[in-house]
Amino acid sequence: MTRSCSAVGCSTRDTVLSRERGLSFHQFPTDTIQRSKWIRAVNRVDPRSKKIWIPGPGAILCSKHFQESDFESYGIRRKLKKGAVPSVSLYKVLKSSCKQS
Repeated sequence: MTRSCSAVGCSTRDTVLSRERGLSFHQFPTDTIQRSKWIRAVNRVDPRSKKIWIPGPGAILCSKHFQESDFESYGIRRKLKKGAVPSVSLYKVLKSSCKQS
């Protein structure tokens, strides 16, 4: 199954073509504090509960949502720097439209 970027309004899918175009895909961190920062940055609302969306184990974000300075290069490979938080082209919802869990 092809995975899609979890950012609201982003239709980027993790495919061979996307990767050939230089996009990379990044799973939500397992570190609790860093994961919380990503969740807040994505600012997504669960449509059923109207609470802040909690990503599942396969949730990913594409590289479009990170600054170039958030990456380290290792030859042809790119890796997110420790502590990088998504900050580019993220959908912003009104804080009052969702409830904290």
